[in-house]
Amino acid sequence: MSTALRRIDLSANTSSPDHDGTRLFNPFYPLVESSYVAYAVLFLAGLVLAVGVVANMAVMCVVWNNYYMRSAWNYLLASVAFWDFLVLVVCLPVVVLNHLSNRRVLGDITCRMVPYMEVVSLGITSFTLCALGIDRFHAATSSPEPKARRVEHCRSVLLKMLLVWLAALLLSSPEIFLWQLSQAVSLLSRLLLHVLQGRMWWCFGCYFCLPVLFTVLCQMATRNVNSDSSSAQKKRSHDERSDSQKRQQHQAVERQLNCTLLALAVVYGVCALPEHVCNITLAYTHLTISEVTAAILALLHHFLLFLKCAVTPVLLLCLCKVGSG
Repeated sequence: MSTALRRIDLSANTSSPDHDGTRLFNPFYPLVESSYVAYAVLFLAGLVLAVGVVANMAVMCVVWNNYYMRSAWNYLLASVAFWDFLVLVVCLPVVVLNHLSNRRVLGDITCRMVPYMEVVSLGITSFTLCALGIDRFHAATSSPEPKARRVEHCRSVLLKMLLVWLAALLLSSPEIFLWQLSQAVSLLSRLLLHVLQGRMWWCFGCYFCLPVLFTVLCQMATRNVNSDSSSAQKKRSHDERSDSQKRQQHQAVERQLNCTLLALAVVYGVCALPEHVCNITLAYTHLTISEVTAAILALLHHFLLFLKCAVTPVLLLCLCKVGSG
């Protein structure tokens, strides 16, 4: 996510001169104390990249190759896996190389592309959590009788995905222009400060509070509806005992889907909250941090996002009723 802290880091990289001309700085030689940190960052990045790429590809392949998994629920999860895959493959190497070489790779292109793709990924995840919460609430308020699984029409699935994608792509578009605005700090410093603070609160509300609160409220409403329906089922006559096993299986599937949605929201919230807390604290406490500290915090925030991209598909595969929607 592009925030004030990352702008500090990017501005520092922009203003720092290239001491070696066109030659990249080698953080691994000579072998000093900072080299061990570079090796640790490289090892962690390789581990996150390998796990995330394999897991996200597995989720996409499972959904794509199974006819009975072609529902809006599963395609939304597959779209999250697709964007997480892109963020890991495109953004992670650029971020690590920028940090280790102390210079920007490909100039303004990566400074625009990386924040945009990261915020799009957060938007896809946020709006997908909201859509899945609506799906779970709709399933709880519909008929409690178990229904045969059906494959949704392609038009219905594409419409739901299109709404999520368009919202994420359009709302993330200011990230492309914020980098250009940050280049005019000397002329528009006060305007830039207000823009970044507004963007900070917008990201906190739209990409953190909205999906987390939406998921919690949908879970609470779903549990209340399920408790009311279960108490009503206990009052039914004994003639319906023959359908009890099917009903129990149906309820077990619904509980697992609710647990999957809640687990996704927890992982997302845990990985996104530290950056928001850090940015708000730095913006309103007037703390001064060095460029080295800002670079370390920015790298940590990047890695939290990459960790979310790698853990989410692993979680789906472990819970592995991806196709139960």
